[in-house]
Amino acid sequence: MRIVTGKKVLWLGMALVLSACSTVGNKTPDELVRQGIQRNLLHDNQFNFNGQIRLLADQDEVKKFSDKVADQALDHKTEATDSASSSESVRKKQAAKISAEANKKSYCAHDNSAEDCDKKNESLNGALSFIAQKTTIPFSGAIDIPRGKFEFVPAVRYEASNILFSIKVPVQIDIKEKMLIADVRAIKPFASVINAIFPRMDQSPKILNKPYIAKKFPERANNLPLKELILAAPKAIDDGYASYDKKAFARLSIDEAGKKIGARYRIRLNSTDEQDRVMAVAVVDSLSEQLKQSEIRETNLKAKANQLQKKDYAAIQKLLAEKREQILSDKLGKIKYDSVITDFYLDDRGRLLAMHEMYRFIFDNSRISRVHRNKTINTSLWIQFDYTSHPKFTLNQTPENTVYRNNK
Repeated sequence: MRIVTGKKVLWLGMALVLSACSTVGNKTPDELVRQGIQRNLLHDNQFNFNGQIRLLADQDEVKKFSDKVADQALDHKTEATDSASSSESVRKKQAAKISAEANKKSYCAHDNSAEDCDKKNESLNGALSFIAQKTTIPFSGAIDIPRGKFEFVPAVRYEASNILFSIKVPVQIDIKEKMLIADVRAIKPFASVINAIFPRMDQSPKILNKPYIAKKFPERANNLPLKELILAAPKAIDDGYASYDKKAFARLSIDEAGKKIGARYRIRLNSTDEQDRVMAVAVVDSLSEQLKQSEIRETNLKAKANQLQKKDYAAIQKLLAEKREQILSDKLGKIKYDSVITDFYLDDRGRLLAMHEMYRFIFDNSRISRVHRNKTINTSLWIQFDYTSHPKFTLNQTPENTVYRNNK
């Protein structure tokens, strides 16, 4: 009897596993991505991560890295990789070429000699390409959504012949404590040198005499319904991804990066700055609507409406409205991007394992464009998620080892 029961349990377990795999495999590319992100936010929401950002200064570097995996980064968990990314279409390549030629002419118009202009461009672009090629921004961190804790540890690393430079500044956000914490030990020596040169700057030693600096959230943030905002975030993000055209998602074969991390599915999302702004507006609208519903529920549960709570909800709605207007008017930054490719790597259960993004930024600022002739630069971002252990936070902040900054 026990043997029969054991067999039934075994077959039942196998059936459930096969059923789950079948359900994941039958989903469309956009559904796979949305499911993976929701699982990351709602189910597997306590994890560590690591990754890397690279700057690709010219199109030759983009082409070089577009279909190549950085094996060294994948072999070391503390660093990240440059995963596969398809080359641009013929149309985009031609457009980039035309744009580069136009920018060159515009740049050269400021000089009397075209020959001198070409030499300057060649020298500057060569230097930028060399620096970008030797510079990486590895990062790691941990996320614990139920506890409202997030840690991000970025570093800037420059390595070339006979030189190695690296600096790391860990940052932690504790939503429950409403506090931002930073580890400033890496910049202490620089602050000491600056104060030796400029004696009047005598506040820095006081600030940096302990390992950590902590700053409370602004007073207005303490009264906002942050808990409700966090609860609304997963659906808002899902609504944002749902705003993309389904045709923007495509299922691709697994590349070397995907094989190394055990991915079963690789989904690509092609988008533009304009499409991403539509997505951001959808996220803001979803948050606004959910908070309205949350306010209605709280009002119905209480016999007498709390006027203070109404003010808090009104304040966050005002902030969301301002953010929506900024997105629509495209006033969030001077640096724009015309295209972005995002690859999502998922396992056979639909769990999000990694993401790779490549942005093509455009510099409208005239000073930047004069230095970098083509006015464009590409960034490659790889992030990998580790669900095998509990989140590991490196900042152990206590009142004794922390300097607290007052809000102004």
